[in-house]
Amino acid sequence: MKPIKFIFLLVLVTQTVFAQRAAVNQFAAIDRKALQLPDSLTNTTDQIVTYITSNFETDNDRVRAIFIWIASNIEYDIDNMFAINFHETREERIEKSLRTRKGICENYAALFTDICIKSGIKSFVIEGYTKQNGFIDYIPHAWSAALIDNSWFLFDPTWGSGYVNNGKFFKKINNHYYMVSPTTLIISHIPFYDL
Repeated sequence: MKPIKFIFLLVLVTQTVFAQRAAVNQFAAIDRKALQLPDSLTNTTDQIVTYITSNFETDNDRVRAIFIWIASNIEYDIDNMFAINFHETREERIEKSLRTRKGICENYAALFTDICIKSGIKSFVIEGYTKQNGFIDYIPHAWSAALIDNSWFLFDPTWGSGYVNNGKFFKKINNHYYMVSPTTLIISHIPFYDL
């Protein structure tokens, strides 16, 4: 009788461990539909907005679709990561990132905010510094805020799209930078001004 109890216990523990490891992606259905957006409809934000508003009903679903599409389709532009163009308009930043499928933080944030606004979601770009490994970076950064269900949340589609290591960009969706409360993101994202 003891070996049967031991085997039963072993099976139960194994199933519990594997069940805990299998993280459920609560956004899987939204992500799948957002990533079905045809490339032919991604030349302008107006085209993207038409797809988003036609396929997603709630602001929650729309903002997720916007975030995942940008994080999945725009690659961090390593070659221009220090080339901030202060004379480039918001429209030029957006057009450039859609044309090249590359951008730096200001491109990601401008694109996210523009699509949100055109989808009926209040949003704006935030500029500031980031704090990593206990140090405040001297290079400025940009991310976005959006009003969802009467609460403001922060979104960093740049950091949510992947990471840079040894001068190379690695695409890896990071939901830690999706719909974050301001009190949480302030630990790593410090705005230039009071909001």
